[in-house]
Amino acid sequence: MTTLSRRHLLSLMPSLALPLRGYGKPRPAAAEHCFLFVFCNGGWDPSYVFTPYQPLGLEPPTGSAVAEVGGIRFVDTPGQPAVRTFLEGWGAQTCIVNGIEVRSITHERCRRIIMTGTSESGRDDWPTLLAASARSELLCPHLVIGGPSFSSLYTRKIVRIGPAGQLVNLLTGDAFTMSDRTILQPDPGVEALGDAFVRSRAAALAENGGRGREAALAEMYGVALDDGAGLAAVAGDLNLSAEEQGCTNDLASEAAVAFDCFERGFSRCAIIQSGGWCSSGWDTHQNGAQQAEHFQLLFKELAELMTDLDGRGSATSGALADRVTVVVFSEMGRHPVLNSWGGKDHWTYTSAMLLGAGVAGGQVIGGLDSQATGLAIDLASGDLSEGGTDLLPGHLGATLLALGDHDPGDFLPGYDPILGALR
Repeated sequence: MTTLSRRHLLSLMPSLALPLRGYGKPRPAAAEHCFLFVFCNGGWDPSYVFTPYQPLGLEPPTGSAVAEVGGIRFVDTPGQPAVRTFLEGWGAQTCIVNGIEVRSITHERCRRIIMTGTSESGRDDWPTLLAASARSELLCPHLVIGGPSFSSLYTRKIVRIGPAGQLVNLLTGDAFTMSDRTILQPDPGVEALGDAFVRSRAAALAENGGRGREAALAEMYGVALDDGAGLAAVAGDLNLSAEEQGCTNDLASEAAVAFDCFERGFSRCAIIQSGGWCSSGWDTHQNGAQQAEHFQLLFKELAELMTDLDGRGSATSGALADRVTVVVFSEMGRHPVLNSWGGKDHWTYTSAMLLGAGVAGGQVIGGLDSQATGLAIDLASGDLSEGGTDLLPGHLGATLLALGDHDPGDFLPGYDPILGALR
């Protein structure tokens, strides 16, 4: 028979062992620039929105036409009117970056590259770096609501909600009733004695200069006890459960969780994931037309979350929209030529969309040549330039770090930000 307490279970969660000793109240909401990452899982097809292929002599989506709204040239494709509606409402805050080369066509490798700038393990992704670079300690620095994350040095900055609300169930204690194992919880007085012993042991080891595995575990347990209590208080004050509507997750509801945490100074970054229509995924090898359904849903939900963001703020903290940047991206693009099933296979060039605070909106940066490969740009202006820079994920990361008031060279030597995308 296994005997576990709620506090013991919390202490075993590495993602809860955050360096927040003595954390009491959240820091002022207006103190930090925040980032919401929206990841489209599976590899979207930029030709349905971002990269007009018609002038290149390549295969366009059936019935599509090149259009322009507020300085943004895009592909107006039947079945996705939400794209035009979104650009009409938020195009002035939107910058599209085309022709980013991920230099791979395998999903996991591309996810790592687009989020860290390299295929090698041991690198932290953009949201984790930004969370780790916050000016003071946060309770939930990087909140993973859905989607991938990669970390090495700053794993303790990540808090995962879990697709089935696992974090909330652990914090409330409901996880015990869901277990198929018999779990006996001790009397609260006994539990308090155990907690006090762990804290005293951690303090003694620290005072005596303790080292090694025992000292590290004691420190981790002590930190987890403090932070578990803090997270439990958050769970009682916020809705941290991801919501579903029919066969898909609701991006706007998930974004609302992130915005709540941004407003209260609990988090700096969060990531949510789009699986497209009915969560069928963006990896449409055999049904390219489904990309239109995915983009229709994505831009509808983006409009909803931006409407929510625009309506948040207070007299003391100011408008939340003034300090939140939304980053929409996928791990790869799709080959411009239709395959034998009428779909498109993987392609190394993709697009990303930046919108909100700090973004020079109403523009498209980069593009594709006649072979659907990326065009070089002048990083300072964002204009196309034959002698310019070929865009790589590292440039996207450097741009986000610069937007977060950090020197990209501290994390990404050799990569300069796309200054033309920033205002």
